[in-house]
Amino acid sequence: MKNLLLFCLLSCFTYSTFGQSGGVKEQVTAAIGSGNVNALGEMLVPNVDLTVLTSSDYFSKAQATGILRKFFDEHEPQGLRIEHEGTSKMGDRYCIGQLTTTNGVFRVTFFLKKTGEQVLVKQLRIESGNK
Repeated sequence: MKNLLLFCLLSCFTYSTFGQSGGVKEQVTAAIGSGNVNALGEMLVPNVDLTVLTSSDYFSKAQATGILRKFFDEHEPQGLRIEHEGTSKMGDRYCIGQLTTTNGVFRVTFFLKKTGEQVLVKQLRIESGNK
């Protein structure tokens, strides 16, 4: 009986953690796919590892939001399609997809990390789709 109770508790914990990151994945995908920088900025860790074309570094949320806003102003998004997702060795969830814009297609990769009770984007890359 104790084993069954323990199994149920662990299953609920795993489901709630996975479910929360799943919801965040959908929110991040929607925000990038529509160019909603404000919504995306809310889902970033305080200092995010950001790569946008040739600019790559750790940026504060405010700096990252400005860089992303400039990118989306120059490349109006038409949608993001996730092609692959999984879990890294560190336990972070990642997604790789193709962002279609008015100026071409870009490869997008983002990593989600559980911090406290939240699941946030710890790394975001938007790279040329010609790799």
